[in-house]
Amino acid sequence: MTVKLSISVPDDVAEYLQSQGNASAAVTAAVRRILPEERRARQRQAAQAYGRFLRERTSEQTEADRMLIESSNDIALRGTEW
Repeated sequence: MTVKLSISVPDDVAEYLQSQGNASAAVTAAVRRILPEERRARQRQAAQAYGRFLRERTSEQTEADRMLIESSNDIALRGTEW
């Protein structure tokens, strides 16, 4: 979800933001750097979601993933010989 905000900033900050391709992304990145606890909470939430995803996988899905990884490694290590 996103929220549109209108803010006033000093001239030097405005000049920097205007030079960025995506001012929203630049502001978001800067604010997130000063909000480490919120960032850690998001990272914990993502890790928990990934853990749930892995726990819900069947042994067949896990084996299929293992085979795909091994096949990809074989191709990368030996070239494109099938």
